[in-house]
Amino acid sequence: MTTGAGAGAGFVGRIGELETIRSVVDGARAGTMSALLVHGDAGVGKTRLVSRAAAVATEDGDDVLVLSGACLPLTRLSVPLLPVRTALRDAPPELGSPDLSAMDGADPSGGAPVVVDDWLEQVSRRRPVILVIDDLQWADGDSLDVLLYVLAGSVDRRLAVLLTLRRGEVGADHPVHGWLADLRRMPCFAELGLGPLDRGETREQVAALLGSPPHESLVSEVFSRSGGNAYLTRLLVQGLSPDARHLGPDLPADLRTAVLRPWHRLPEAVRELVLVIAVGGEVAVGTPLARAARVTGVPPEQAPRLLREAVEAGLLDVDARGGGYWFHHPLQAEALVAGVPAEELRLLHAAFAAECEADLAAGPRDDPAAGLGSSSTTAATVASIAAVAHHHDLAGHPLEAYRWTMRAVDAPDVVGTGGERLGLLRRAVALREELTEVEESRLDLLLRLRGVAASLGDVEEELQAVEAVLATVAPDDEPLLTAELIVRREHLRLATGRAFLTVEPPRRAVALAERDARSWQYSYALTAVAHASLWHDEPDAHDLAAAALTRARATGHPKALAYAYAAAAMSAIFQEHDGAAELAARGVAAAVEARDWWAYVHASSWEANAVEAPIHHAWADRMRQRREDLEALGGPHSSIAWMSAGEASSRLYSGAVDECTDRLRVALGSDPGVGAEVMTRLVAARLAALQGRLAEARAHLARAEELFNETSGFLAFEFDAVRAFVAIAADDPEGAVRAAMAGATGGGTPPTMCEWLLPLAARGLADLAETQRHDGRTPVETLAAVDDLVTRFPHTIAERATPTPTYQRFLAGLDALYAAEVARARRADDQPSAWSDAVALLEGMLPWEEAYAAFRAAEVRLVRGRAGRGEAVGMLRRSHHLAGDLRAEPVRRAVEELAGQARIPLGEVTPSSPPVDVPARGRPWHLTPRETEILDHIVAGRTYGEIARALFLSEKTVSSHVSNLLRKTGAANRLELARLARRAVAVAEDTG
Repeated sequence: MTTGAGAGAGFVGRIGELETIRSVVDGARAGTMSALLVHGDAGVGKTRLVSRAAAVATEDGDDVLVLSGACLPLTRLSVPLLPVRTALRDAPPELGSPDLSAMDGADPSGGAPVVVDDWLEQVSRRRPVILVIDDLQWADGDSLDVLLYVLAGSVDRRLAVLLTLRRGEVGADHPVHGWLADLRRMPCFAELGLGPLDRGETREQVAALLGSPPHESLVSEVFSRSGGNAYLTRLLVQGLSPDARHLGPDLPADLRTAVLRPWHRLPEAVRELVLVIAVGGEVAVGTPLARAARVTGVPPEQAPRLLREAVEAGLLDVDARGGGYWFHHPLQAEALVAGVPAEELRLLHAAFAAECEADLAAGPRDDPAAGLGSSSTTAATVASIAAVAHHHDLAGHPLEAYRWTMRAVDAPDVVGTGGERLGLLRRAVALREELTEVEESRLDLLLRLRGVAASLGDVEEELQAVEAVLATVAPDDEPLLTAELIVRREHLRLATGRAFLTVEPPRRAVALAERDARSWQYSYALTAVAHASLWHDEPDAHDLAAAALTRARATGHPKALAYAYAAAAMSAIFQEHDGAAELAARGVAAAVEARDWWAYVHASSWEANAVEAPIHHAWADRMRQRREDLEALGGPHSSIAWMSAGEASSRLYSGAVDECTDRLRVALGSDPGVGAEVMTRLVAARLAALQGRLAEARAHLARAEELFNETSGFLAFEFDAVRAFVAIAADDPEGAVRAAMAGATGGGTPPTMCEWLLPLAARGLADLAETQRHDGRTPVETLAAVDDLVTRFPHTIAERATPTPTYQRFLAGLDALYAAEVARARRADDQPSAWSDAVALLEGMLPWEEAYAAFRAAEVRLVRGRAGRGEAVGMLRRSHHLAGDLRAEPVRRAVEELAGQARIPLGEVTPSSPPVDVPARGRPWHLTPRETEILDHIVAGRTYGEIARALFLSEKTVSSHVSNLLRKTGAANRLELARLARRAVAVAEDTG
């Protein structure tokens, strides 16, 4: 996935912020001075953002002058006007230089502000100027005076002033506060608060730092610990290998130094109190604050006064709602605790445990009766109970830690999300291993742990718990429980990529559960056998599915019904029977009742399959609706991500690139779990390959292969088809043939995307044959392989899906593509008609394949002489237009190369030239002059390259402007953008 418009090397996200700065610069270009202050935490990316925005501005081709100066945290040396001096030294000699001697303080009339203002006035008449002053928190008073004087001057000049200010470095008495108060009264001044990167942007940053898409578990750790601070993220991953799944056990020394810099500047008493708060691990407010003060030996009433210094230093934040204190960066607390010697740390935790127990014994101040002997379980009480357990554990008191942990687990309302209860149970299980004098059995704890993990959709945690339970119980003593867990283990092994479904494990479950054939566990196990049998073409699969549904209906158990209805829907689809959608919808309803999110995803997928093929928007729309329902139900992200990945794949088929990319970002917006991540990676690899981003495609595919133990045999996923796509993008035809044939010749039900396998294999053979001919060799073996391919597979492979008209046409289109590639390999006489047939059948359904087929149709006609030149021109332009909308760079480059060789213009350079007032009246999207100019070229049908050459811009800059146009107008692609523009012009002319 790309980093967005305006992104440079290593620059991620910040699209909205870049647009804000761009508007300031565009205003300056238009003749109106403005200033923007960008403020935020150290390391959040202020300097990089402003630098990137300035660099983008210089790419726009109107000779913008960028002057950059930075303030420095000098301690013993004073250099008046340092940032102003360094900025003005960047001025080209031909513009003349201001008289820097006027800045030396000799002129009592304050000559520096006048000199700088006059010089900027003169220069801005010749060209737009961007003045950047970085780190205002260290600015001297003279520099602030110069800037204030400049910004108080005439606004009718081409000047943009970009300033950055670091949070936490400016004390209450710093002169910048008064300076800002004056500046905020000026109409030319605006502010932009820069927050941390979100999780998706953090992933992109880590990918850029490591050189490949990172493992999601690594992204989760980095994001939770860095808080999205770009500088801290860089320090965290520094030195990691690209395939790292987790951060190292210790914090890097540079990172500890960076995050603890404000702590070291505090007085000793404040440092000690802050360190104890970090060890306490709670927001310091009320009882927790008093507790930390007592452990430190500070009178509780003095603690807030001491902590205000830490707030002013940017080390702590104050919770606006509760007034409590906690660290501004998550890593600050971690770094402080990591620096405490082990024995001292144990003593501190023991002291905290004692203080927490004393507070609980006394009861909350507002309810003295609610102490340890009370049944009250307020949120504060439960949090304190959990805190006692935590501190006893870290103090090395296992029995006390276990007892307090179980008290917290058993509280009616565990504080926070279910993840906190999961963590408590995980600790209880671990502590239970070394204890003998406790009541709860290990089995009871594991079953509770498994239940919480299932409710959260944490498939890895649940699988570990299920495996532990199965290793603990004797099947003959607990046959129904064992049968249920054997089936669930198969679901979880599939969800985590350990293995695809097989028939034997659920058959063992059936044998155990048939001791009570009326139990829901028996129908549940029978359904699992039916499900696996359907995938593997077992002869009794359909009978098993029917029997399982009958049994499940008899039990009325929602979990059994959810899977039985889904299996019945799958059977109906495979047999081309009616009613599959209704069966699957009932499975969805049962899954909701059972709160079984895996069953929900499973049934929703088969419901969509019953409605349409995944290539159709109706399939994606149905999945979108079910996903939105799941979000409303509070389903876990792992399940939402799984459905988002499926929707992304469907959107990719139809060429809805932006929607596809959006779904991919959502799927990876939090840790999606192994199965959903693999789905997402495969779609992302295919998109990157189709758009010519080979390194990214390879990295996504490699990550998917790393996560899954089984790939080609994992029939629900499209590993082999994606491998073939990536091999084609890498100009590796032999690799493409190997990958496609691995998928085509596997046993059982054809895998996902099986329809593409033979066209891709034929394409690889055709490319190989052409290469051999170009090298002067006769492709005897390759043509024999083509003959063998066609003999074994006369037509493309069809998935067992509902035979809708859309799917039938889709098969016909890929079959035509297959035939055309075979004709290309053989250099058959019917190549032109074969490619034309493919284009006609693919039109409006598979735009990626249509663009490619149109290119081949043009190519073969041009190679064969001028007789087909007219048709070739039309095909080339058609291919070029589609490739532009799809951003399919390999096809676009091939078309442009062929068009250049054949001297075929791909578009007429005839801007629409609307009346001068039409952009304002007929295009109500607040476009900049540059965006309006580029929109005219889009309406005229020009490519990015043609626009770039016409306007003397880079193609990257054109792409950035087009992205902004799409966002402002709401258009889905360039074609819709052009249509909107034409319609707006027509409406304006009709009403004008």
